[in-house]
Amino acid sequence: MKLLILLLLFGLLLGCGGSDNLEKTGQVQLDFSLDTVLIDGGEQLVFPYLAASRSFFTDNNHFLFNFNDFDHAVEKIDLEKLELAGKYPFEKEGPSGTGEYVDYLVPLDSGKLLIQTSNQAGIFDWEGNKLGEFDPLLEGASLMHVDRKAFQPVKVVGDQIYGQIVDNAANTSELGYYSLSRDEFSYIPLAKEFKHGDFNLEHREGNSQRRYAPGFVMQAYGQNKLVVGSTVSSTVFIFDPETQQLAKKKYNLSLTANEKKGVYSLATEDKAAFQRAYVALYEEVSFGPLIWDVENGRYFRFYYEYSYPDEHPPGGFPKPVSTAVYLMVLDNELNLLHETSVPQLDHVPHFSLAKDDKIWILVNLEDELGIVQLNFDL
Repeated sequence: MKLLILLLLFGLLLGCGGSDNLEKTGQVQLDFSLDTVLIDGGEQLVFPYLAASRSFFTDNNHFLFNFNDFDHAVEKIDLEKLELAGKYPFEKEGPSGTGEYVDYLVPLDSGKLLIQTSNQAGIFDWEGNKLGEFDPLLEGASLMHVDRKAFQPVKVVGDQIYGQIVDNAANTSELGYYSLSRDEFSYIPLAKEFKHGDFNLEHREGNSQRRYAPGFVMQAYGQNKLVVGSTVSSTVFIFDPETQQLAKKKYNLSLTANEKKGVYSLATEDKAAFQRAYVALYEEVSFGPLIWDVENGRYFRFYYEYSYPDEHPPGGFPKPVSTAVYLMVLDNELNLLHETSVPQLDHVPHFSLAKDDKIWILVNLEDELGIVQLNFDL
């Protein structure tokens, strides 16, 4: 069955200071099997397009909330019953309008939601009332502006909304946060730690642009901390918002390199040169987000390498012909326990959760929302 996996935003955050730990463990080869199930929408259609920036799971993984563009509503999906449990409609315009196209959906404390579009960010209740707002644009006319600098929210801790601050003019991103009480943005420099400057690609042709800049991967860790990684490295940082301190966790992998090794910083009008650099960058290892297994107190992390054809057709980003997928297993203190290849997967599992001793990979199955369940014994 054809699997259409939609790309998600790998955006996330952190600060500075802490200890350096190197973790290594032996390889294991697990026996994996795949099952596929569909979400039952009853008499309604379930929106099949998922992106991490517009979707979230509850802490116990009982429910998935996803923004439905067709209805301009937030869907509540019961992952125990595998069915649509309800919808929460929002207005596009007016005093409680979200704006036309929703890019980010982030849960806040006290049962509120952050809903952000290309040029406005609003705080809403579940009845669709706008309770507050702030401007996510630091520079530029809109998020579509070529020279914009804008905030892309990811996670809320207390009064602070963490995310990426993306500078489109410089083709760079950095971690930062917005304080609701102080109405101001602050930076948490981490791009140099991950050598993000080595991986910025840009192709200009007339008025069109194609760009690649590495992103951050951020999620909650423990009670009030955050863990931050990057798509270009296995290293992660544990960030304490209260003390503004970082603790570094490094790994020594056996199946792939620990990080991307090349330098691909490039600004060119040569399409072929841009494609060659892009292919070389993605043939090196890339890393996904951490997946928290709340039932067993451990984490999973997929990482992967693409293979490309020798000839690249005209266009923007070349498409891979195959994908080698690997899996890290870590304990609740982020120490590496196991690493293994996952030959049963031929695509990158971008949107996943751990549930019922399986990894659930949410996918678009011929315009229906489905779940591929990865079964294994550890």
